[in-house]
Amino acid sequence: MKNQGRFHLLHSFSTVRAQGFSLWAGPVVSAALMLFYKPDPAHPEIGYTLAIAAWMAIWWISEAVPLAVTSLLPVALFPLLGVMDGQTVSSAYFNHVIFLFIGGFLIALAMQRWELHRRIALNILSITGTGKSRLLLGFMLATALLSMWMSNTATAMMIVPILMSVLTQIEPDPAKKRSFSTGLLLGVAYAASIGGIMTLVGTPPNLSFLRIYQVMFPQAPVVTFLQWMLFAVPVGILMMMAAYVLIYQRYARVKMSESVLNELPIRQMKKDLGPMSRGGENYNDLISSLGYSLDYPF
Repeated sequence: MKNQGRFHLLHSFSTVRAQGFSLWAGPVVSAALMLFYKPDPAHPEIGYTLAIAAWMAIWWISEAVPLAVTSLLPVALFPLLGVMDGQTVSSAYFNHVIFLFIGGFLIALAMQRWELHRRIALNILSITGTGKSRLLLGFMLATALLSMWMSNTATAMMIVPILMSVLTQIEPDPAKKRSFSTGLLLGVAYAASIGGIMTLVGTPPNLSFLRIYQVMFPQAPVVTFLQWMLFAVPVGILMMMAAYVLIYQRYARVKMSESVLNELPIRQMKKDLGPMSRGGENYNDLISSLGYSLDYPF
């Protein structure tokens, strides 16, 4: 215990020292680039932009200061160095795509708060059943459905505890269990990525792409939430089918004890959740009432 405490103390001390070093390294590296690296002397703002990007990268990686503080460096430095005026820089922080990001995060937080993610996942698993193929299908469907509205990483992190509780009870043979467990975990990982492309809020790169598209092609037709889904959902379904077949063929064809699979406590886990809370019902009502906005241009 003493050695473990000493290790944690040394680790914390080294982390603080590294962050302290990075706190100064960011502006020093930035100043050096501004002074000595001039890719285009006629347009010094190019070098200034690179210097500020390097400063932000150092602070982001080291977390020398809170991430939000680092993200605001351009607001202070771009106008000071003549890269952009303050109004232009500030508008980039408060456009409609940013607020769509925030809305997506709020949806995910509310879903976690009322444990709706567990309820959705267990409902799907109880419907699909607990055979090998059905269990893989159930976990992939639940993950993809949740990932359409939440970040891929957050979805996987919420599904994996349910998956691990199932893995502890499926098969006594270690070799068979290892193969099937690998297939289930890969299924969750792929389904999270595939589900993320199906809606605009499924993963941040979707909204980044939409913003870049709007900036680069201002005269192009607007893309609505519904239009994105009409294109991306069929593509996602095809990708899900391909991933399911490949994972099942590679990892889930081992013979396993069907009696053990049939006794998995999916329904008991669902029963333990109890009835839906008032907050969960309000959340469902709110999300349902927002359906009319799916065809609103973003």
